[in-house]
Amino acid sequence: MKYKTLILDFDGTLADTKGSILQTMKFVAHRFNIKNFDERLIESLIGLPLKITFKKAFLFDEKLIQEATSIYRKHYNDIVIDTISLFDGVKDTLLDFQHKGMNLTVASSKGKEALVKILKKQNIYDIFSFVGGEEDAKNKKPSPYIVNLIIDKHHYLPNECLVVGDTIFDIEMGQRANVDTCGVTYGNNTREKLEKQRPNYIIDNFIDLNKIV
Repeated sequence: MKYKTLILDFDGTLADTKGSILQTMKFVAHRFNIKNFDERLIESLIGLPLKITFKKAFLFDEKLIQEATSIYRKHYNDIVIDTISLFDGVKDTLLDFQHKGMNLTVASSKGKEALVKILKKQNIYDIFSFVGGEEDAKNKKPSPYIVNLIIDKHHYLPNECLVVGDTIFDIEMGQRANVDTCGVTYGNNTREKLEKQRPNYIIDNFIDLNKIV
């Protein structure tokens, strides 16, 4: 295998979470009596920390961001099990990689509680050697912090790792850590948008990772 470690984004890469995220953002907007907001802007911010999303989409200050984050997390954790599913081929492909001895990790901007809950529900939590959520990264995507944390934790070289994600933020995160990157087109960013960020690879189906690693 060319790579020893996969560093995988979650939202839009492993699982279809757009609906649950938008549903929860609408719930938060309702709680703050916000009637007009740009849903497309929120979609474009998926993959970034909530702090950035609330600041850009709702123009919240720090105090409101903290309050909104608490409301978001509680509601999201309540609905997460029933609203999220893995993309086709993800589970079988990951289990195959695990069987071949590949180190599998997650680098997500999602809250850790919800992230762990979903992975356990889908019976794949135990195949990951590291599951990183928003609380694990001192500096958030597209900062390379969490990628560097994974590399240091497992004593890997950057050229032994591949970052896989559906947004330009994931690709930039990997590039800033000097790691090869792979964009997926079935998530939250288009192929055209991903191509502008110049990842090493672009795939249309998670199963196609088999041709790369």
